[in-house]
Amino acid sequence: MLWHKNKNSDSKNEYVDISDTIDKIKSGNNELREKFIENYRPFILSCASKAIRKYVEVENSEEFSIALMAFNEAIDKFDKTKKQHFLSFSELVIIRRLINYKNMERRNSNVYPFSYFEENECHKIENSVFEDLIVLNFDRFEVKEEIIKFSLILRKFGITMEDLIKNSPKHRDSKKMMIEIAQVITQNDNLYQKLVAKKRIPMSELESYIKVHKRTLERNRKYIIAACLVLKSDMEIIKEFLKG
Repeated sequence: MLWHKNKNSDSKNEYVDISDTIDKIKSGNNELREKFIENYRPFILSCASKAIRKYVEVENSEEFSIALMAFNEAIDKFDKTKKQHFLSFSELVIIRRLINYKNMERRNSNVYPFSYFEENECHKIENSVFEDLIVLNFDRFEVKEEIIKFSLILRKFGITMEDLIKNSPKHRDSKKMMIEIAQVITQNDNLYQKLVAKKRIPMSELESYIKVHKRTLERNRKYIIAACLVLKSDMEIIKEFLKG
């Protein structure tokens, strides 16, 4: 098939072929869409298994259904002007959706339908800032450089990018509150120096400046620390995502 990669294929030509195929799909060729998705079922299955770290059944599998719909979503949202490779982009969308699904499944006894996560829904739960940064922009060289740099800084605090995606506040108001807390810390040299030295939030001292329950601070500890590190850094791309 046109969009299948093989040992002799040129990666640039493959990129162009897939981009052209997606353009035709977006123009309304639903038959081509179905063939394209069917052709990439093994790839979708592999991404789903990677996301939940176990083999995913094709038949009667909620996870595979979510992965299929995420792949379809990636087709609609793919923007070739950003110089992304579609397969990398779609893999991240699939992983993002399945992480969201699994997180909600753990929090609730009932399984949420996939439509719960659709961006067009009037919803209260959003994706992590860091998740959107990776999913939408990782193929940009300058973003990749900042993410690698950020990951190395986070490692010194015992935090990974995966931690941020899984543990970031999902509600807009909660995000705003945590960023405001980070701003309080970074604007106070004493608080920030203690955070850097001890690799943790100076809870007792912080109580003098804000009124937030300690459990709230502890639950969002990694996000607050990450936000502090971004705000005090020269990582302008990540900083804009955080503020935005």
